Formats: sequence, structure tokens, C-alpha cells
Amino acid sequence: MKLTSRRLNKFPLIEPKRLNDAVIICHRNADVDAYCSAYAVVNLLKQINPEAHVEVASPKGLDTLARRVQKKFNIEVTTSLDISKADLVVVVDTGDLSLLESWGNQLRSTKSTRIFIDHHPLTKSTKSVADLFLIDEDASSASEIIYRLFKAKKAELKQDTAQALLLGILYDSRHLTIADCRTIKIVTELCGKGASLVSSRELLEMSLRKSEIIARMKAAQRLRTYRAKDLIIAVTNVSSFQASVANALLSLGADVAIAVGEYGKRVRGSLRSTQSFYLKTGVHLGKDVTQKAASMFKGNGGGHSTAASLSSQCTIDEAITSVLYALSEKLQIEIKKLS
Repeated sequence: MKLTSRRLNKFPLIEPKRLNDAVIICHRNADVDAYCSAYAVVNLLKQINPEAHVEVASPKGLDTLARRVQKKFNIEVTTSLDISKADLVVVVDTGDLSLLESWGNQLRSTKSTRIFIDHHPLTKSTKSVADLFLIDEDASSASEIIYRLFKAKKAELKQDTAQALLLGILYDSRHLTIADCRTIKIVTELCGKGASLVSSRELLEMSLRKSEIIARMKAAQRLRTYRAKDLIIAVTNVSSFQASVANALLSLGADVAIAVGEYGKRVRGSLRSTQSFYLKTGVHLGKDVTQKAASMFKGNGGGHSTAASLSSQCTIDEAITSVLYALSEKLQIEIKKLS
């Protein structure tokens, strides 16, 4: 379904005078795009009803870089939530209810109006609870969609909100390396509102922590390499920083990187691919690989075309095998391990 201005204008789906209590929810360990999206939605809801009480929540809070952004663009984020009295719940940058952990059950049972704003593909879990979904899989980020929401509502976009949205777009588009012309146009318009590319880059630039460096080194020691014709697939296991490790493997030259590790009783994994891999093969890591692989063990998976994740109750080897199977089936190419 195309995300039109008419559909965006349905937000917030309830009368402004009924908007007394609102909750904006980000996924667990919310990243920069999720946090900046929530920051902007707070501003928008306050324009719709200045008297409304708006709360932002995320299971397990924010990730390291998002906490750094929070110091510059500060709103409180709670890790405990009761949405039973909320008139409106807005879920941002969350493609599957499993990313909300136990809060997903609250969303299923609440009588609150529930709106999802996202650039991830819809899953059955989100479709089953959303009263309105504002989804655009072609958008670089949730922040990009929320900028379009401001325009559709003809809401005032203050400089700090424009800067926050620019941060979200830059973060999720890998500093515009996977942006299209529409995203570039939005970035230009945000700069016209006073947002700064230089300030954004400085805020998002962050040295690797020693623990992250060690995780990358351990992952390199455990590296297994596979080939599908002329495609190189790098696979490793590491207990933390899977996304960082997967990105590092791409920088080594892999077309697809898979990093998995145990997290409590579950196995979690991060997948990354180059943009050229996606353009060449059309394989969407979220829809075509992680969703299918996770479903083999009644887990959850999803994400973007070139960045996705999964979580299942299985072993590390089972997770890797299921991912390689889903990838091979979609590519219709046999994947062979290199000696």
C-alpha cells in the first residue's frame, strides 16, 4: 500500500480534544533512528494538543549512540510501561512485536488507538494490532516518514526537530550511502530548516569501545567463509555486538555477512549485505531470509533489504544452517563452504 499524504493525514486517528495521554514506543535497545523518530513525534503531538501528556518508552532503553544523541536532544525514556490508560499509542521503527518483548501483550489487549510508523515490512504480529499503519518500505528510515508526516499535517518543524530527523536519516541510511533521490531531497529540505550535516556527522561519529573491538577480533578468529558462484558469504558467531561484527565483515569484502550468538536461552543474529548484492540479486534480507529462517524454529526475524536480524530458540549451528538454507533457496544457487 502506497503511503500517501491522505493516509498520513489520518494521524493521530483520534480527535485532538481526546488526546490526553499518549505513549510513543521504540524497539528494545532503541537506536538513533528510533529515538529521533520518537523525539519528533512528541513535538508533533504537542502541536496537535499542547495539553497532552506524552511519554516515550523502550524495553531496555537506548543503545550507546542513541544515549549520546539523547544528551543533545533530551527527552526522558522509560523502561517500565503501563499503556492501559493511554488514549494513543504510537510505535515507531518496530517491524515485529517481539522487539517490544512483554509489551507486545499489552498492545494486543489495550483499547488504546494504536499506530505503527515504520520502514520495515509489516509482519503478522503488527498487522493484527494496528489501527493505522504508516509504512513505507522504500524510505531510508522511520525519521524520513515522520518528516513527511509533518509536511502532510502542515505542522511547524522547529530547528531542533529538523536536526533530530536528519540524525535519524543519516544513521539508518549509513550516512546516505543507501539513500535515493527522495531521501536526498528531504535532507536538503531539513537543512533548509536549519539542520546541519556537519553537526550530525560529528554527533554520530563514535570510536569503538574496547569490548566491541575484542568482539570483532573473536569473530574474525571464528570466521567461516562460503561461496555462491561469485558471491562471498562470511559467517561467524560472537556473543555480543553482532551488528557491528557483520558490518566489519562487509568491510573485508563479503557480499553477505552473518553474525550470530547466544543471548540467554535464545540465539540472536544480525545479517548485513552490500547494496550491490541487493541490486544484483533482489534478495531482501528481512523478508526473504531472516523471516523464513526464524520461522523454522518458531522465532522472529525481519528488517531491511540490506540489514536484518533474527531471534530463535535453537542452537547457533541451527540458526546458521537455517539462514544459509533460506539464502540459497532464494538465490537458487548452492552455497558451498570454502576450505
